Amino acid sequence: MSDDTPKPEKSEDAQDIPAYFRSFSLSTKSLDERLTTIGGSDINILASADPKEINRLYDKKVNALHDDLSMVWPVLMGHVTEDVNTEWCAYKQGIDIVDRQRIIRGKKYKFMRCTLDGAVRKYKGTQAVFDAKFTLGRPMKGEAWDEVIPRLVRKYTPQLHWNAYLLAEETNKPVEYGLLSILRGGNEPTFHEVPIDPEYTQHLIGLATYFMGCIEMGVYPEEVERREVTLPPEERLPVDMEQSNNGPRWKQLAETYRQVAGAADTFKKTETEIKKLVPPSASEAFGHGIRVKVSKNNAKKVEIIK
Repeated sequence: MSDDTPKPEKSEDAQDIPAYFRSFSLSTKSLDERLTTIGGSDINILASADPKEINRLYDKKVNALHDDLSMVWPVLMGHVTEDVNTEWCAYKQGIDIVDRQRIIRGKKYKFMRCTLDGAVRKYKGTQAVFDAKFTLGRPMKGEAWDEVIPRLVRKYTPQLHWNAYLLAEETNKPVEYGLLSILRGGNEPTFHEVPIDPEYTQHLIGLATYFMGCIEMGVYPEEVERREVTLPPEERLPVDMEQSNNGPRWKQLAETYRQVAGAADTFKKTETEIKKLVPPSASEAFGHGIRVKVSKNNAKKVEIIK
C-alpha cells in the first residue's frame, strides 16, 4: 500500500471515473466492516497520538464516512506496485510469502481486524507478518533525505504489531517478526525487520479499546498517549539536530547542558563522598542542612533539609 496517505480531495462523480480506477475501490461490505473495527492503518493513526488525525478517524467511524481514494495517485501506485514489491522481496530475501490479502478478525477483541499483505510461516524459527509499502519518498519539512526511511519504519511498526497479534491468534503460533518492504519512487525496495514487542502490542490494544469506548459513549477521545517506537540498531542513523524541526529547542537545552555539566559532575562526586562518610550503624545521618537516609538494604539517599 502507499505511505503518502494524502487527504482525499473532493471526489469526482463516480460515473466520470474510468472503470480501471474504480476497480481498486473496496466493496461496500468491506468499507462498512471497517467502520466498526480497528485495522492496521487505523492503529497507525492512534499510535501517532495526533489529535487532528484521531478526531478525523473518529468522525469517519461515527458518521459512516468513506474516503474515495480511487483517483489519488500515491494510493493507486501502492495498489499497482504491491505485487511486484512482494515478489521482489520474496525472491531477494529467499522467503515464501503466503496469506496474501487474507482478512483476519479478532477473537478475544472483536474490534480487531487486519488485511495481511502477507505472512511468512518459517522465519528464524518462528512466523512473521509482511507488509509492502510504496512511498514517493520526499522528506517532510525539516527532515533530511536519509531520515525518510527510518521515519516510515517507525510509522508502520504499530501496524506490523497489530497484524502479528492477529496472525498469532489465528494460527495459535507465535509471530516474533514484522517484515517491511518499502518501495521508494523508482528505487529498489528496501527490506526491514522489526522484532515484535508484546508489551508494545498491549499498549496498542489499550489505545484501540479506549478509542472504541469513546465511540460507544459518543465522546471525542481526549489526549492519547504516544509511546516511542524503538527501532532495531541497524535501522538507526546519525541525525544533525541543527537541521531538525526540534533544532531551536535542542539548541536551548544544549546550551543549558553545557553550562551545568561541570556542576552536575561535581554534584555526583560529592554525593558519593557524602554517602561514604555515613557510619555503618546509622539509620540516617544529618547536619549542615542535608540528611542521608539509609534503607533496610543499606541504600543511601541524600536530601536537602528544608
